Amino acid sequence: MLNSTIRQCAARGRGSGLVVDPERVREARIEAGLSLAQLARDDVSRTFIHFVETGQSRPSQRVLALIARRTGKPISYFMAESKPNTGQSTDLAADLIRVGERVRKFAAMNKLTKVEREAMTLIAVTLGQGAELAKSVQTTSRRESSAPRAAKAAIHGA
Repeated sequence: MLNSTIRQCAARGRGSGLVVDPERVREARIEAGLSLAQLARDDVSRTFIHFVETGQSRPSQRVLALIARRTGKPISYFMAESKPNTGQSTDLAADLIRVGERVRKFAAMNKLTKVEREAMTLIAVTLGQGAELAKSVQTTSRRESSAPRAAKAAIHGA
């Protein structure tokens, strides 16, 4: 019965709840040191919390307030920022830096072996280097795209 209810909810989409940033819900739970069951307790199912964290469901105001209270975060922390484009960032360098920070937090928050910690450090360093390369490429492409405009202006007597 429960599985059929879950399938029906998933088939209907995310529902009419509040639009939240699923990643922030998960990060707040982990930072608070809570499992899905500890966050849900007897108020909601841990499956529903999982669906919120994966963007498959949207919480009601009451459930979001519960999540905020138990994780120690303000409700505004969870609200999804409006994105004018399709959600795709054009600043690759910034995205890589954010992912590198998430890797560092993940490594700090989990009990990892020495080899796993070293691997996570390597990933974070590589992402940082990728960010530097992306910045360099962005700067170069901006200069190259402005050069034809400058040449055109010079030809037309600017």
